[in-house]
Amino acid sequence: MFIKKALNQAFGNLQKEMRKLKYILIFLIIGFISMAQVKPKTKEKKKEEPKKEVKIITVKQANSLSFDRSKSDAQILKGNVICEHEGALLYCDSALLYSNKTMEAGGNIRITKGDSIQVTGNKLIYDATTKLAVLEGSVVCVEKDMTLTTNILTFDVANSIANYYNGGTIVNKENTLVSKNGHYYSSTKDITFHYDVELTNPNYKMKSDTLRYNTINKTAYFIGPSIIISKNDYIYCENGYYDTDKEKSAFSINALLVTKNQKLKGDSLFYDRNAKLGKAYKNIELTDTSQKSIIYGNYAEFKQDSSEALVTDKALYARIIENDTLFIHADTLYHRDLDSVNNFLNAYHHVRLYKSNLQAVCDSASYNSKDSLMQLFNNPILWSNKSQATASTIKIFLNNNALKGFLLEENSFLINQADSIDKFNQMSCKSIEAFFVNDTIRKAILNDNVSVLYFVKEKNSYVGLNKTTCSFMNVWFKKEEVERATLNSKPQGNITPLADVKKEDFLLKGFNWQYLKKPKSKSDLFKR
Repeated sequence: MFIKKALNQAFGNLQKEMRKLKYILIFLIIGFISMAQVKPKTKEKKKEEPKKEVKIITVKQANSLSFDRSKSDAQILKGNVICEHEGALLYCDSALLYSNKTMEAGGNIRITKGDSIQVTGNKLIYDATTKLAVLEGSVVCVEKDMTLTTNILTFDVANSIANYYNGGTIVNKENTLVSKNGHYYSSTKDITFHYDVELTNPNYKMKSDTLRYNTINKTAYFIGPSIIISKNDYIYCENGYYDTDKEKSAFSINALLVTKNQKLKGDSLFYDRNAKLGKAYKNIELTDTSQKSIIYGNYAEFKQDSSEALVTDKALYARIIENDTLFIHADTLYHRDLDSVNNFLNAYHHVRLYKSNLQAVCDSASYNSKDSLMQLFNNPILWSNKSQATASTIKIFLNNNALKGFLLEENSFLINQADSIDKFNQMSCKSIEAFFVNDTIRKAILNDNVSVLYFVKEKNSYVGLNKTTCSFMNVWFKKEEVERATLNSKPQGNITPLADVKKEDFLLKGFNWQYLKKPKSKSDLFKR
């Protein structure tokens, strides 16, 4: 009874589980039916562009044509072969033509397109799909007056573009261009060269890393370090162009023009080789190598034949003198070399001069290296240490690049500062000639209508004031102070104790101490 009861219980549990499975199966079937009724989304297929049909190579002429599939897939063409592909004619002695789409040819290769461009060589591989031809062996590409020669050439027949990568030469009238890599574009008549580029002309030679040349306007364009060398000059730049027909050029980025005696640098240089004229813009440096001088500015005009230069816009002249540098600033500077040892400089308007022991201002000035003479015109003022000189004209003597003295002409007035308060030694006359020793005034010669006022010093203090008038006087200086004076006959004057001198008597007529106008440094030259 116990076993029967256990079996009945087990059978009952089994029936319950079967009913559960039945319901699960029903739900699954309904789910699958629902899913089957939903149409799955399909990806839209992109419309494929129809492939362009490749036009086959057409055989126009051949002395013989043979085909043996057991030996090769190519048609064999021999003797006076002429093939045509999209307007281009291919000539050769013999060729293998594969499915009229690929061609291998040899012997007297010639490709012509239109009536302008022609390419010749010894071997040819041509692909009708890419329209690329690879020619080998004594390759020559000719278009009008341009001839390209190389050993291996890739020729894009469709676009008339020729490329070489293993050295080539292009001749265009008087110009011969050589480079490792080259690319010729027939549509624009441009040729680009890379690596070891060299252009040779009867008048000059041009070298560059990258260069573009146009065969129509015969202009070379530089990209990267480039030089142009001729008998009379040398040009360097890192960007620019050169019109080889008109001989006009423009250079930038570290532009430099070097002639026999001069160097011209600037942010931009423009040069006409026929006229031998140059212009420079921004950060200009014109160096006279024979005279050890430099002119700076932001605009310059240069005449090569006469070695003339005109510099404006912050123009500054610098010249080495006795281990020091003389600087001259003016609105305009004009410089000319007459020969290797003789040149002159003219400075116009707002002239300011600075040297460690010599400063000056005036409206115009000139300097001639032949006699080492500098002249200051139109209200000039000259300072040397504690002395100031004024006159109608001032002449400064520079012997062997050393300061030797100066000459004051007409309305001459020399002031020497005795102390920093109110005492000034003063000399007024028609002309004064001063001599320098070790960059300081040692002696002054005064001529015609001389008036002198100087403070007499004993030991370390001033004791009197000397006022004298005469027609001639020699004055000696020591340590920038009056040491003694000699006069001609019948001088008029006296020495007054300093305690008895009124301050209004400290000055001669015409005294004008203009220390504030004095340039204090090189940078001070540009201050008005």
